[in-house]
Amino acid sequence: MLGLIRRGLAALWGGGAVKREVPYFPEATRLFFLSPHLLTQLSGGELRQPYREHVWVYACINAIAQSISGVPLLFKTGTRKDPKIVESHLMVNLFEAPNPMMSGSQLLEATFIYLGLTGEAFFIVERDSERQVPREIWVCHPGRFKEVVDAETGLISGWVYGKGVKKIPLQPHEVVFFRYFNPYHDYRGLAPLQAAKSGVEQDWWAGKYNAAFFKNSAQPGGVLETSGNLSDEEYQRVRAQWQDRHGGASKAHAIALLEGGLSYKQTGLSQKDMDFLEQRKWNREEIMAAFKVPKPELGLYDDVNFATSKTQRKLFWENTLLPKMALFEFVLWNQLCRHIDGGRIWAEFDYSNISALQEDRQELVACAQKLWSMGVPLNTANEYLGLGLPAVDGGDVGYLPFNLAPVGSDAPAPGKSVPYPLISSHAETAGFALPLPPAVPALPFRGFDGDAYWQAYLGLHTPLEEMFRRKISRYFYEQRKRQLRRLEERLDKAVVRELAVESLLLDLDTENGSLKKLIWPLYLDIGEKAGQGLLVELGADPELFTLVDTPAMAALSTKLIKVVGINETIREQLRDSLVEGISHMETSAELMHRVRQVYNFAQSRDLTIARTETGQAAGLARDAAMGQMGVAKVRWVTAGDEHVRVSHQNQGGMVVERGQAFPNGCRFPCDPNGLAGEVINCRCVSAPVVE
Repeated sequence: MLGLIRRGLAALWGGGAVKREVPYFPEATRLFFLSPHLLTQLSGGELRQPYREHVWVYACINAIAQSISGVPLLFKTGTRKDPKIVESHLMVNLFEAPNPMMSGSQLLEATFIYLGLTGEAFFIVERDSERQVPREIWVCHPGRFKEVVDAETGLISGWVYGKGVKKIPLQPHEVVFFRYFNPYHDYRGLAPLQAAKSGVEQDWWAGKYNAAFFKNSAQPGGVLETSGNLSDEEYQRVRAQWQDRHGGASKAHAIALLEGGLSYKQTGLSQKDMDFLEQRKWNREEIMAAFKVPKPELGLYDDVNFATSKTQRKLFWENTLLPKMALFEFVLWNQLCRHIDGGRIWAEFDYSNISALQEDRQELVACAQKLWSMGVPLNTANEYLGLGLPAVDGGDVGYLPFNLAPVGSDAPAPGKSVPYPLISSHAETAGFALPLPPAVPALPFRGFDGDAYWQAYLGLHTPLEEMFRRKISRYFYEQRKRQLRRLEERLDKAVVRELAVESLLLDLDTENGSLKKLIWPLYLDIGEKAGQGLLVELGADPELFTLVDTPAMAALSTKLIKVVGINETIREQLRDSLVEGISHMETSAELMHRVRQVYNFAQSRDLTIARTETGQAAGLARDAAMGQMGVAKVRWVTAGDEHVRVSHQNQGGMVVERGQAFPNGCRFPCDPNGLAGEVINCRCVSAPVVE
């Protein structure tokens, strides 16, 4: 502030310089910048200091300023996405003690008081250039600043600080200017107090009237009347006697003795006539609206209970204080921080310390559960909501609502209507239990939406199908490696024609055993989930379904015997291809290429295999669950697109008795007893009909 001190002294005494040995203001200079702040009157009335003279102006502005000044201002560095708090820096020290007369909290309080009263706040910063960290910051009355506008650019090129006839020019880097937007002035701010001017003045005059009322015997005004004329002597005597006997509240209701034909006539209106209290309440509401401060912040609790008080306090922070704090942060960054240390540090309020913005634990947990049910990974929700829970295994994977379908699979399309919440009622992950389904039939007979039902079913079927596809694809890959290794070990380039092809192939019984060992757990998992999903659709407890207790278990065992046909088909293809290659005298490399081609074709069919096997296992389990729940009728539901085979299109939506075959010969989609042309790659599903 040395340069400002010198300029201040020069302005006061017309020149000269002062040598500052310690960083403080001499008394004379301090008074020049910081003398009592007399705010400009609102209008031609007598209200000159509304912050001191009007209770609601003081209460509103003070509620805003003190609330914000109680929030720590932190300095951060790094990236906005991953910021780090700066513990030690000149900027940190500066805002802890901005000048010898103020703390950082007092600086913030003064800033927002000025913004509330004038719509502006000014920091005078003591520094030599915009890249230098200020040595001191002083907040001064905005009414003493006058902008200097560049005639060519129309931008502010500096400021003049004036008090009386004394003027001190200030460079842009010596001033930080905060303002509320003013549509009626290009450079200066608009105060909430100006918008509330009418209400403030009316309320102030109402208070003055009320004070005068009590000073005047608590009676409204009146006149003494007479039909005759009074001499000057009689007039002065009557006036003096009346004032002596009836003037002042202490002489209220004294008996008056009138003489000479005098009579008393009341002329003033009572407060009731003027609806006095209602008018003052209206004025108060108008002032509170201008400053956006709710009643509880002013200590007013009429018509306010705990719940509404809590809500209003949260809204006070969100709608009133946070925007003002953001304005402070942006201006401080733009006019101060971005020029210092290459803009590597910035200031932010510590919003985590604001109790009104902290959600109740129960609300946070409920929000986390909703996010998780929408597919947001649990660990992500935990970090986003600040629950502080330790990371859990599997918590980085999101799940869709229909029986915990892993995110990334071919889930139901966004925006598709799902008739009822098909969610596992007892599924639990990391302590968050999914809600129970509604205890009502989920599939009404009338108004059935087949497309929506099929989309909902995909949430269950698709992840199971994808799991099967990955397993069978991995199996083909591992089997191919074993087959190539066996081929490489047994091939003798010199006597290829004499080789027996059967000796080049893997042992069929061993491979069938491996395939059964892989697929049986998949059948059980698919069947269990499909059966439980059907019970959820019907509003029943899914744990009532156990696969081993149903006819589907035996049907799946029969299917397992037949599934080895996958290996037999591949073996036949390998045999035919190798025989052809050997007959053409191909090299071992060419024969191995033939093996790769066979397995490449097999792997290209992994989706068809997975879809068919998953559909059959799920179809058996769903049919068993319908039998357990006493479902009498079933409906055939198709995917509804151009890939649906004609026979399935013709019976789409058709309802038959459960156990009765549909026109294509299947009791339900993917019926293992149906014709191969009706089962392989089928995407249809049967829906229970509840009348």
